[in-house]
Amino acid sequence: MNQPLQIAFARLSTGTKMLLILSAALLPLGLIALLTSLDTARSAHDQRRASAQMTTALYAAGIDSAVKAGLATVRIPLITTASPDYFCNALASRRDAGNASMSPIALFDANGRLLCQSHGKPIAAFGASGDQVRLDAGRGTLVISATRPDGALSAETEIRLTDIPLGVRDDADLPIVSLALAQGKTISVIAGRPRLDDGHLLHVAAPVGDSGLEVRASYLPNPIRSRTILLVLLPLLMWVAAAGIGWFVVSRLLLKPLSRLQRSIDIFRSGQGPLTIPRTTTPAHEIQDLAESFAIASARILTHERELEEGLARQTKLTREVHHRVKNNLQVVSSLINLHARGATDDAVADAYAAIQRRVDALAVVHRNHYAEMEENRGLSLRALAGELASNLRASAPPAAAGMQIALDMMNANVSQDVAVPVAFLMTELIELMMYCNPEGSIMIRLRATEEPDRAKLSIETIGLTPGALEEYPAMVRFDRVITGLARQLRSPLEQDRQSGRFEILISILP
Repeated sequence: MNQPLQIAFARLSTGTKMLLILSAALLPLGLIALLTSLDTARSAHDQRRASAQMTTALYAAGIDSAVKAGLATVRIPLITTASPDYFCNALASRRDAGNASMSPIALFDANGRLLCQSHGKPIAAFGASGDQVRLDAGRGTLVISATRPDGALSAETEIRLTDIPLGVRDDADLPIVSLALAQGKTISVIAGRPRLDDGHLLHVAAPVGDSGLEVRASYLPNPIRSRTILLVLLPLLMWVAAAGIGWFVVSRLLLKPLSRLQRSIDIFRSGQGPLTIPRTTTPAHEIQDLAESFAIASARILTHERELEEGLARQTKLTREVHHRVKNNLQVVSSLINLHARGATDDAVADAYAAIQRRVDALAVVHRNHYAEMEENRGLSLRALAGELASNLRASAPPAAAGMQIALDMMNANVSQDVAVPVAFLMTELIELMMYCNPEGSIMIRLRATEEPDRAKLSIETIGLTPGALEEYPAMVRFDRVITGLARQLRSPLEQDRQSGRFEILISILP
């Protein structure tokens, strides 16, 4: 079987496959039975032909007997030495007696001249020597002649074909259509009428002795009877019935219960309810056992799923509580730092407390946004994260930068917590640097898409920066160390233009 046929066979339903397989398996038996039936029908046909040949041979034998009787009759005047007048007187006596049922006899001399005739229509001289038989189709007779060895006298008789006792009968099993006698191209119909153009007729011929005559008979075989048709078609019907019954049994007892069981399993798998095992009436205990096994397994799966759902609910509740407490703890830490900052008398100490508070606030912002987005599992929104960070940084800004504007121009993008934490710290470091170095300026935070769908460019720029102001920042060494570590966490180099106050870095975003 080639590849396309294999593909086409594989796409068929199981019931169709079983029907084809059973049909192919039973086909040899059906063919054997069909050939046997055809042989039986052929034997019946041969028997009919043999019967027709035998009947025709009987007709030929009857005509042959009539011919031989005629020959014996015409030979009587030729085997004696009596004068022709003697026989003419005998023929005249037959004529006077009025025995018209007998065949007429005529005598001819050596010149073919009629000497005398018993009765009937005049008989024409045959003009042949020896014993001869001629078919006269026009008169519907057989002309039989005999001649003395010396040729001085010849006698002829004429036998009407209708007078020959053939006993033509109309057989119910093999009715005769026509019966004819032929000699060469001369044909005379004895009974019926020829139907040579009918292809359903059975034509049989039989010779009539050594006379050169031939009996031709046409028979009309009875139409094929219903029992004969049934006999021929029975193997095919048995083949179709066996394949159909096999398919029906397989479909009803195996395939249909399995299909119902499959639908129940599909409903259970799609979450539409527990597995409801259909009531099976199949006597196949294996399918019933399979259905019960599925029911037991589905019950175990449902119990396990309920346990998992309960455990997940407990875990979610515990995680929510942990996040809530961490958020509160970060707020407490931020409040404690703020209290210590208010009690500081040294400006440097107050600035240090403020820097620490800003970083704790940045971590709290990341944690709070992560907690809000955790249940939807779609990451943290950078726009919301940057907006909240900007608000917190403005609130804790040094007095000189209290009026600094922070503008946002950011695309919608979400990031994971591993990216959000270093981004929040990087924003805090850069904005704090710009607050100290350009307190009267403004800050623009941008987030733009790149050619890569999972990468975006984050840009932080200050407006109105005095050239060289960043280089004069006293904590620049610590700043470089911190942002270098943050860039390493983001796995991307930080592009810096310290003269104009612009910093850019590529970050990973969620698709």
